[in-house]
Amino acid sequence: MCLSNFIAPQNSITFPFEFGDIYNEDHFISTLDGYVKVVKELPEALMEKHNYNISNITNIRVRAWAPVSYYLGVVYPILQSEGVVRIAPFANRLEMSVPPHIQYLRCLTNYKALRFSSSISMLAKKLVNRMIEKSSRSDGKYIAVHLRFEEDMIAFSCCIYDGGKAEKLEMESAREKGWRGKFKRKDRIILPNLNRVEGKCPLTPLEVGMMLRGMGFDNNTSIYLASGKIYHAERYLTPLKTMFPNLYTKESLATSDELAPFMGYSSQLAALDYTVCLFSEVFVTTQGGNFPHFLMGHRRFIYDGHSKTINPDKRKLVLLLDDVDISWRTLKEEMEDMLSESDRKGIMVPRVRKINRKTSIYMYPLPECRCLQQSMADQIDQIRHSE
Repeated sequence: MCLSNFIAPQNSITFPFEFGDIYNEDHFISTLDGYVKVVKELPEALMEKHNYNISNITNIRVRAWAPVSYYLGVVYPILQSEGVVRIAPFANRLEMSVPPHIQYLRCLTNYKALRFSSSISMLAKKLVNRMIEKSSRSDGKYIAVHLRFEEDMIAFSCCIYDGGKAEKLEMESAREKGWRGKFKRKDRIILPNLNRVEGKCPLTPLEVGMMLRGMGFDNNTSIYLASGKIYHAERYLTPLKTMFPNLYTKESLATSDELAPFMGYSSQLAALDYTVCLFSEVFVTTQGGNFPHFLMGHRRFIYDGHSKTINPDKRKLVLLLDDVDISWRTLKEEMEDMLSESDRKGIMVPRVRKINRKTSIYMYPLPECRCLQQSMADQIDQIRHSE
């Protein structure tokens, strides 16, 4: 579940303050009713016991991908004794291979219980509908591109783009602001060229555009661009807009008044992007991370495993794009092959043994989550007709 800082009184779960700003709390509680008792606030007795200070509650630092036996043998006895425990960090604290009834709860939580708040859902549905209307030439079909070319992403990658002094100073400032000297440690070796060759650098808008054109998407293609604030957007985004004039963002689809309640809240803005990407004909991921991984899994869930996702081989792509002697014909052939390979992997359903699931259920929710599936047609119908 996409939550952190869970606090569990006895057999209950309580939310961090921000949960209700993104998700529908009441729907979450009612969906899990009968499986897990979820509460919004800790009981008065437990708060009094810990002097009304959550930091006084025992915090258990569970190792990543811990087995069920750890929770039963270590966490549960403390929970029984003290009535409440904290688990932080919370993400990725349970292994993928778990008993069917626990796997079912994962499916139920991810695809049924987690629903965006009404304010997010209402605007997101409007954006999907507007995107469908803008894509009338292609029967309402559009592609969504998740572009990670924000300043902090570039700074963290330690990659070089124009190589100028201004960029160097901006990146150093961003790293210091976001990571406080982490990149200046003596044991920290930064090798931008190696990062590039290994496919770790965020793709520029131009590189994404060249890849898509090479794959056969023409300038009539409708594109939804899911992104934060693009680094020097006026400079870097212009080539992509030139190649794909029908390019839209949440900022261009929504009015300033509609977006105003969400400005300054990155998670809420990301939720808007997530929904529009979810219902796209094709989803293009360019960098990795939780957003595209969960989205790919969600799309596999609603498409019965047959989601159209372009997940390029960035190592190969970089070599091709950096080859100054390559012809457009050769590049196009390579891009078409890459698209075919991406399509092949997109419809794969990994073999899952009952006792040993190695792949992420968040990226590959089938077969365990199939019992909860709803057809894509029904999902689209909900988007178009609900408020």
